[in-house]
Amino acid sequence: MVGGGPAGSATAILLARAGLKVCLLEKGRYPREKACGEYLSPGCIPLLRRLGVLSAVEASQPHPIRGMRIAVSEGTVVTATYPGNGAAPHGYALPRYRLDPVLFEAARAAGVECREGWRVVEVMRDGGRVVGVTADCGGRQVAVTASVTIGADGRSSVVARRLGLFAWHPSHRKVALLQRFASASDRGDLGAVYLGGAGYCILNPQSAGVVNVGLVVDHRDLPLHRAWEDVFRELLAAFPGVWGVVERARPLNALRVLGPLACRAKRVAGDGFLLVGDAAGYYDPMTGEGVYQALKGAELAAQVVTDVLSNRDPGAEALGRYAIRYRREFAPKERACELLQRIVRHPRLCQFLMQRLVGRGAQAEELMGVVGDLFPPERLLHPRFWLGLLLGGSLDSA
Repeated sequence: MVGGGPAGSATAILLARAGLKVCLLEKGRYPREKACGEYLSPGCIPLLRRLGVLSAVEASQPHPIRGMRIAVSEGTVVTATYPGNGAAPHGYALPRYRLDPVLFEAARAAGVECREGWRVVEVMRDGGRVVGVTADCGGRQVAVTASVTIGADGRSSVVARRLGLFAWHPSHRKVALLQRFASASDRGDLGAVYLGGAGYCILNPQSAGVVNVGLVVDHRDLPLHRAWEDVFRELLAAFPGVWGVVERARPLNALRVLGPLACRAKRVAGDGFLLVGDAAGYYDPMTGEGVYQALKGAELAAQVVTDVLSNRDPGAEALGRYAIRYRREFAPKERACELLQRIVRHPRLCQFLMQRLVGRGAQAEELMGVVGDLFPPERLLHPRFWLGLLLGGSLDSA
């Protein structure tokens, strides 16, 4: 197992609990910062519960996120909470330097051999089959063999790159700038999304007076040959609602810049290997799908690997069942994200639809249910949603 983030740690936990011998290699050492929106959608909660780590995550004092304020530059604001049947579902905002060690240590407690400071440099093959990796630890290279090698090493996956599977998205070229601030204003339990001509900005409150700010822009809109800190503040000034929060706020960590964001793997499974989490592909942070995709992908991978190894057949055809399940699970969400991105790229259309969303509780609930990983994304792709938004009335009557 390569990569000790949420995808790698979760997969390792599940495999170890199934009675398999697991070695987890992580190039960094915990705790460490990670460029991320630091948001767990409500759909992550049952996944963490099934993983057996929810109580440990909650002990690290995450901040509940019960909904979103969505604002466009023309002034329209929609406030919506996550839907629930009599309950009050919520997600969490939690710094990755607190989340990732919880999962990594849970893997160690489950019996996983966890190695920090091991940087994978090559994938080993026997003929066409992947049989392990070569890792560097303190200048010493060591071969680590495995029946199944799982790449969970993020967007810049060494496993995917060494196998020739990594590819940038052909058209979606966004860059994210992220920083945590100590702010005088209390953001409550609502996240915020500000949509504007210069991309969009996401605010996730992490506790009273602490907020994580993520700015996402097209790479073509970035000023060249400027200090990143100056670029960040200049772009934030285009969002008055954000600028009022961070103008005099104190940065709590270094500015992190990440991009291009969107990437994909040409294949997510093959003879002797799987890719999980961002290593399998990533699109855009606007709907916060990263941690959910990592945890759900871990469940899918662990189910397939456990079945495959019980039959002693880690070949391409057997592991290909993971690719089928992966596409079935995540392709609809990517299509929904692509649709939302097309809308955001057209300010007049975005403003019009936002105005239609005001006062339409059924459609707002549907949108938040999909964004929060509580509803199937197909519900946002169905014409019924858009008819209800444009014509009014309930979704059932549309």
